[in-house]
Amino acid sequence: MNQRIKSGLMKLAALSLTAMVAGCSAPKPRPAERDGVVQVGANTQPKERRSTMELRREYSNIVKQEHLLDRATKFLEAATLSESPQSRANAYEALVQLPGTLDKVVDRGLIDENYGVRSIAAMAVGSAKLTGHSDLLRVMLGDESPFVQTAAVFALHQTGQQVDLNLLVDHLFQEEDPGLRAHTAFLIGEIGDASALPLIRDAARAPMPRALESRLKLLDLQLSEAMVKLGDESQLQPLRAALFPAMPADLEATGLAIQALGEVGDRSSRGTLAKLSESAGPNGELLPPEILLAIAITMSKLGDKNGWYLADMFWESDREVVRADSAAVFGWTGRVEDLAKLERMLSDPSEMVGVAAASGIVRRIK
Repeated sequence: MNQRIKSGLMKLAALSLTAMVAGCSAPKPRPAERDGVVQVGANTQPKERRSTMELRREYSNIVKQEHLLDRATKFLEAATLSESPQSRANAYEALVQLPGTLDKVVDRGLIDENYGVRSIAAMAVGSAKLTGHSDLLRVMLGDESPFVQTAAVFALHQTGQQVDLNLLVDHLFQEEDPGLRAHTAFLIGEIGDASALPLIRDAARAPMPRALESRLKLLDLQLSEAMVKLGDESQLQPLRAALFPAMPADLEATGLAIQALGEVGDRSSRGTLAKLSESAGPNGELLPPEILLAIAITMSKLGDKNGWYLADMFWESDREVVRADSAAVFGWTGRVEDLAKLERMLSDPSEMVGVAAASGIVRRIK
């Protein structure tokens, strides 16, 4: 499964983030909040100079927003038929925000040739609590991939169907793949039954002698996230402690900890995250854009929507993953004038960016 398949609510905890050490653009000064002239456009398109007030007037219009939401919805629906498994998975994830549209297209995701897409589609059914898909989900209980099996258990449970949760317990304690253990813990955390907390604690102590140390570190953070969701707030401390990387190899754990704190709603970490966004990396270098943009999203989830300026730094990056992350930030921070950027990003040459922009539009307008 492609390791860029991730989510907020929907992330596959087993495959949280790719390493965030490639490339870093020097940040520009934070833009001033003023009614000045701004440039709107992607780096592949002609620039158009518009004032902030003009953009706010245009994109505050209900008809304009309805048209843009319709474009974004159709884009996501079409992306479920993409040749790229990553685009298909990200589209199903985004469509959790639009249960009616998801309901129409998710069956093809449940039988997708790619097991990552099948897993994400099943998790989308569970998160959106869509009924009417139980026949396919029960077939998925016998899938060749344990990721798909556990996602199907989650979906059936979340949609009120009778299902044996022992399958989750079995995979929680398997010894070969820390990613599968983390994925299963994530699903148990999402189910939210506090009686499962001792199981997660036991899993945290269960040895995995063949696993790489770096993967075990990520697993520990994902288990801590699950335990917080089940009521053990003492597990916030390991997440907070992972925020400041001591070496470049720690950046993936830092990114995961940032996401996790947003998932569990740790508002007390906002000051620390703000400090992190202004700090240097482990060798005195600038933090990678992915880290800064993850901070902006988490801060938005925690009630501080001022991170739009970070996306303004990077939305025209030559790296598609950075542009996609910037689009996600614009969706979370919710400034009406940033809908202009998101509309342009729907036409980005990268489908990954287009899907992220469509998801951001839906988040902002819906």
